Amino acid sequence: MRKVGIIILFLLSLSFFANADVKENIFVTNYTCSDLKGNERWKGETQISHTDKKDIYLLTERGKGRFSGFKDRISWTATLRFLSTEDIIKPLKMEKQIFNQGGKLIVRQTQNFDFANRKATYRYENLITKRKMEKVFRFKGDIVNRLILGLYVQKFLKNGEREQMVSILSDEPSIRRVRIKIIGEEEIKCNGRKKMAYKLSLDPDMGLLNIFKFVLPKVYTYHSLTPDYEWLKYVGLESNIASPEVEIETEERGR
Repeated sequence: MRKVGIIILFLLSLSFFANADVKENIFVTNYTCSDLKGNERWKGETQISHTDKKDIYLLTERGKGRFSGFKDRISWTATLRFLSTEDIIKPLKMEKQIFNQGGKLIVRQTQNFDFANRKATYRYENLITKRKMEKVFRFKGDIVNRLILGLYVQKFLKNGEREQMVSILSDEPSIRRVRIKIIGEEEIKCNGRKKMAYKLSLDPDMGLLNIFKFVLPKVYTYHSLTPDYEWLKYVGLESNIASPEVEIETEERGR
């Protein structure tokens, strides 16, 4: 079941930046991750700003707290350059740094997306163990990573889609195909308030391992029914099959 556990990593649909405030052309949103008993695990903030190049944006995520795979509390900063037009969303380059609770840099990760040659390159360096890794993957069709998945779902809803296959590059690293599908509308509680939302499932194509999918917790993401189809909530595994199931919610700002 190790392979089954590994492929869960890419399902963390943290589309945090969808519900954002606007300040000087910078979109900001905050979110909290808790276990299913309501105990807080970590908090994060994402900012999106426009660069000096047409249709190119910079997304910066900062987080802090307890995250599966790390014994102690950590913090991280990830930056992603991406292309966004009326019709498409494309990741270009991501850089991520992870720090221990003392603020010391312990891990570096990068992802590069070459759409001309349909290649994605993943690099990893652990500054404590000195372990390094580089992998190159071929992909077809649309591709996203965790940081940009929320914007991709927003575009999906805006364009009137109901179901879509997309490739996702994860930090395992691997590339997997995932079926995003609207499965209905549901009243949810978000920040203590009841709201109607689109409920979308994220269903991995596991190839020959599809027969084992019934043992995996379901993964759902919720977006508002009205434009801009803001992300509201995520329910599913935090990272791999050994990690806790969590709920991640946006935080409203005095609305």
